[in-house]
Amino acid sequence: MDRTQLACYGLLASAFVLGALLLVQLQHRSLTQEANAAMAMTSGSVTAMTARTRTNEESLFILESSAQRLLIYRTDISRNQLRLMQNINLANIFGDISRGSGSSRRTSR
Repeated sequence: MDRTQLACYGLLASAFVLGALLLVQLQHRSLTQEANAAMAMTSGSVTAMTARTRTNEESLFILESSAQRLLIYRTDISRNQLRLMQNINLANIFGDISRGSGSSRRTSR
């Protein structure tokens, strides 16, 4: 075995070691952003949470449980702007919560 082959085997072995270390580190982290309950603030029937959605941009999510609405505001930190992006009526999606058990599309078994 000459020096070139020995160097190639050494580089290949170090690549495997670095790849294994990378996989071990990625197991402890999530690839997607997760909501952290410590970032949420609740006051009465209103819950607010911010999350980074893009580079230099965060979104503000406001859940109004009494009105059954989710408001999503996009904030642009560099421009100091706050714009309403979506106003979602959760009663239309999940059914009227005040009726008790949610959606009226239940079937009996």
